[in-house]
Amino acid sequence: MRKLIVQRKWSIIECGSRIMLSVSCGEDIANSKIDDKPFITMPIKNGKSIEIEICEEETIVYLSSSTMEVDYTIPAGAENVTLLAKPKYNPMQGNPFIITEIK
Repeated sequence: MRKLIVQRKWSIIECGSRIMLSVSCGEDIANSKIDDKPFITMPIKNGKSIEIEICEEETIVYLSSSTMEVDYTIPAGAENVTLLAKPKYNPMQGNPFIITEIK
């Protein structure tokens, strides 16, 4: 097992949005399904972090709200992973979220 830390950068732009974090996992701890695959889903608040254990297989991370959805695929491996989720201003698309890995 390895650790996944997802940090949601504090932003005035998205401070009122309810963002849900979904991480692919085993059937035994899943509380939702996306495309018939098991996921654990939880809210992530503005400026807060969530730390969970993930398997060493490829893992999919989704962030979603009523106005956007973004995903990130973590490759298989044994090292811990830290991700930063933040809005990126784009006048053509509004303020979509992006997920980047912090090394």
